[in-house]
Amino acid sequence: MPKALKTIVPLVALTCLITAESSDWPRFLGPDGNGVVLEDDTLNADWAANPPKILWTRQIGLGCSSFAVADGKALSLGNTSNQDTVWCFDTKTGALIWKHTYDEPKGAKYYSGGTSSTPSIDEDRVYTVSKQGKLFCLDLGSGKVIWERNYSDDFDGRRQSWGWAASPVVYKNLLLIDPGAKDGALVALDKNTGETVWKIGTEEPGYSTPVVYQDRGRDRVSVFHKKALVGYDLEGPRDPLFRYSWRTSYGANASNPHFREGKFYISSGYGSGYAVIDVTKPEPELLHRDRELILKVQTSILFGDHVIAHYGGDGDPRNLVALNFDSGEIAWKQEVPGDLGNVIAIGDHLIVFTDSGHVILGKDQGDHFQELGRKHALQGTSWAPPAYANGRLYLRNNLGKAICLDVSKAN
Repeated sequence: MPKALKTIVPLVALTCLITAESSDWPRFLGPDGNGVVLEDDTLNADWAANPPKILWTRQIGLGCSSFAVADGKALSLGNTSNQDTVWCFDTKTGALIWKHTYDEPKGAKYYSGGTSSTPSIDEDRVYTVSKQGKLFCLDLGSGKVIWERNYSDDFDGRRQSWGWAASPVVYKNLLLIDPGAKDGALVALDKNTGETVWKIGTEEPGYSTPVVYQDRGRDRVSVFHKKALVGYDLEGPRDPLFRYSWRTSYGANASNPHFREGKFYISSGYGSGYAVIDVTKPEPELLHRDRELILKVQTSILFGDHVIAHYGGDGDPRNLVALNFDSGEIAWKQEVPGDLGNVIAIGDHLIVFTDSGHVILGKDQGDHFQELGRKHALQGTSWAPPAYANGRLYLRNNLGKAICLDVSKAN
């Protein structure tokens, strides 16, 4: 077993609570919200003999929403002519099953604009939120609205410059959202009715999706708010477990944190870089940091002992890097196309999707990255993380071209 994989099983047992069928990708960053699928026997690792093939393409409108995949359905969002649309496609053919459209400005501030969050599928329902804070619970089979709420009107939420971007997170019978109100930075709704169950915190919202984790036998959630990483107990509205101040220019805390054994990894752009902090003490303690390793809008993964990310942004391209979570020591660097990118792990393979539209397949070999294949799948800037299910890879660019690639062994 490669060194980088030795601790994956205990790591995921600690950090991942939301489960799904391994063949599905039902929410932002996959079954457990961390971009990692441990067991998979569908991925074709020989791209030289069997290169990825295009199954279908669609135009879904402006945005950076990724795909959620379950029950033979692939869902994403996009904006066209100042209207958002929730799209539901057949995973095999790309045929439209249903769509839900509503008025919403595209919000093109310093980029092309459009949608930001990713749908969350739970059983026979799907939850979506717009940049203006329109929250919908839709029937997965038909797209019919079951209930809806509004972050501003219903929770006094405080919208930031680029709107709400965090995806709704299902936890047991609750739906966790981050309106960022003075009396409810984090709100738990009844997922069936949309009624408020509890709310906690006073922080303004960032752009990162809440991360559910387990620490010392208790279910908890961390939220990378506008000005701090904060931990909350999921058993009810108590005082925050910890608060670590982290201020990024424009309040752009957008990348998901990672938890392991009492420590968190966080990263942001605009010269902030990354940090690993110990949150087990009365005051969180900085363990190590590097301001050069920035994550602006992209995500990272915690893969064994390594945090792996395609760092960079703002026209300052960086490498794909693996660093040791505990020490900060860099295990390897690999030059890849584009300014930045997103990484997911399927079994013991890595898939990198760069903002230049390149898909790269490879492995973390402990002290180096082994590239196994690549494909230039899309033209134009691509910020959304890839989604993977049943040997199919779902990608989209910011201008709305969506593509489904067959990367299965049956290809």
